Amino acid sequence: MSRAGFSPGEIVLIKHIPLDDPSATKARPALVVSNSAFNATNLDVIVAPISSVVRQGDPKQIVIQDTDPCFPETGLKTTSAVKCAAISAYPKSEIRRRLGTTSKDVVEQVRTLLIGFLSGD
Repeated sequence: MSRAGFSPGEIVLIKHIPLDDPSATKARPALVVSNSAFNATNLDVIVAPISSVVRQGDPKQIVIQDTDPCFPETGLKTTSAVKCAAISAYPKSEIRRRLGTTSKDVVEQVRTLLIGFLSGD
């Protein structure tokens, strides 16, 4: 699989290592939030993990509803939440595979939250 061409909005499968049990790695979806220029020139991409555990009213997440007409394109199985407060750099070489894509609107919502987290005091 080519590692160079990741785009914002792609949903990829990454290896997740739980903090409470580092020996128990699991495959988990994540949303690519870094821009295409960054992705093309770096060994890592910036991702936000995606969870099927949706916490209603949590201002740190963006929900991807399974009722959205574009949901089948995501590759996800059920309504899920992008955990915006848990972004990280992730090595492209460690990405297991692409699952699908989400709408530009979801990417913009995530980026808006991230800018809010990182700006002002």
